[in-house]
Formats: sequence, structure tokens, C-alpha cells
Amino acid sequence: MNAKEEALEQATGILGEHYRNYVVIVQDEDFPTFFDCVYSDPFATYGLILEASKYHAAQMAALCALEYEQEEEQEEPQGPPEQQEWIWEDEEPDEEDPSDD
Repeated sequence: MNAKEEALEQATGILGEHYRNYVVIVQDEDFPTFFDCVYSDPFATYGLILEASKYHAAQMAALCALEYEQEEEQEEPQGPPEQQEWIWEDEEPDEEDPSDD
């Protein structure tokens, strides 16, 4: 048994002493497309992974929203105020002059 397998076995042994259900997913740096998964109960594993995925998706969405807000706050106009071009959001298009006909 190599050191990585031994570490995973020790970790799951400790988790088994303190938790009824657990899931451990690890990925080796040398093989980024493969993972090892160790769990206590296959039915509990499905529920744990499903709920953890929902939690993770919510956390990532909140993080992305926070970063988007920070980017918007950093986008300030450059240059002195007299050189800035004002954009009026409620500006209506120019009406055509009826005398042009």
C-alpha cells in the first residue's frame, strides 16, 4: 500500500469513528481526470453528494455575483468631470421638424 492509499484509509478510519455517513473524494495531481471516492453507505452517499452539489452551486453563484458587483463599482469614469460625456438614460429620440416637408 502506497502513502496516498494509506492516508486515505487513515482519514476514512477517523471519519468512521465520528460520523455515521461520510464521502471522501480525492484527486491525484498526477492524474487530473481520475478521482478516488470512498464512502460509508451508498444510499447516504447519493444524498450527500446531491445536497453538497446544490450547496456548492449556490456558493459559486453568490461568489460570481459578488465579483460582478465589485467589477461594476470599479468602473468609474476617467478624467476630470468637465471632460466626461454624460449619457442620459431617459433621453427621448429627436422629433422630426414638421416644417421639413
